[in-house]
Amino acid sequence: MRLLVSIIIAAIFGLAIRLLFGLFDRPLGVMTIAFFFVAPMCIGYLTILLIPYQANQTATGAFFKPWLTCLLILVITVTFNIEGDICWMMAYPVLAFFAGVGGLVAFNRKKKRAMVDEKWDFEKDEWDKPGGLQVSFLFLIPILAGLLEGDRTSSFKEISVEKQVEIKASPTVVWNTLIKNNQPVVTHPFSFSSVLGFPHHVSTVLDTPIVGGSRIATYEKGLVFTEIIRKIQPGQSMTVEIQTDPSTISKAIMDEHIVIGGKHIKMKEDEYTLKPLPNGTTLLTLSSRFDINTPFNWYAGIWARLLLSDILTEELSTLQQAGETR
Repeated sequence: MRLLVSIIIAAIFGLAIRLLFGLFDRPLGVMTIAFFFVAPMCIGYLTILLIPYQANQTATGAFFKPWLTCLLILVITVTFNIEGDICWMMAYPVLAFFAGVGGLVAFNRKKKRAMVDEKWDFEKDEWDKPGGLQVSFLFLIPILAGLLEGDRTSSFKEISVEKQVEIKASPTVVWNTLIKNNQPVVTHPFSFSSVLGFPHHVSTVLDTPIVGGSRIATYEKGLVFTEIIRKIQPGQSMTVEIQTDPSTISKAIMDEHIVIGGKHIKMKEDEYTLKPLPNGTTLLTLSSRFDINTPFNWYAGIWARLLLSDILTEELSTLQQAGETR
């Protein structure tokens, strides 16, 4: 019972921080070290601080119990559309881990107190509840850290992803499939991106296959990309610059923090390359370049590569099915 109450109180504490960071996104920001690392440590610390020491005598319990607090925050924010599923799937492992670290800090504090004062009466300690001043200080830590951090820790990092597919058709057929207006088949391969809710490709319309020509790539949920041809070698390769207007992309498509073309992710270009194979088929290579901008590009890059790999694989699958049925 005391564990449940502690989790609820710590979850309310965490929700207050999330709402504050979301409300003042410009000076604070959710995609920051302060929110991803400092705030969960404070949540985990508070979770374990509110539990009687006797009820939590192992470091393992102190590490994993704050994960339940993070899980409760996840359920509430997703239920009330404060956060999207994809954002939580990416963020939860990090938030839970650092909440566990905060729990260990609180556990060690209690353990040291018990070792120093052998007569410490756990039952009369009132769960070692922190006073209002102490909770206020905990609440201020991530906020002050966020204000000091700002955008200073964010930086752009370019990422490239390349996928290939062998199409049982000649390069001429594949090229004509690529440059003509196409409607992909209805079936889509199962993918990680579809589980995350990324919309499937619907159609691509190309006006003229020359430098300066444009393609309009339409996806489900109203997601639209304008692509300008920057390089083209008929029958061999084509490079398109991807232009996006974040103001026209609904935040419901992915998540308000993962708006394509927004502050944290910017698409740059796609390159298609055709290579004839000795058996009369064609190796079609699709490579994509994009920028991410976070304080933890090493982690965001893992998820970005997974997501884009699926998107490229689906597009190549569409071209493969279209080319082999022509």
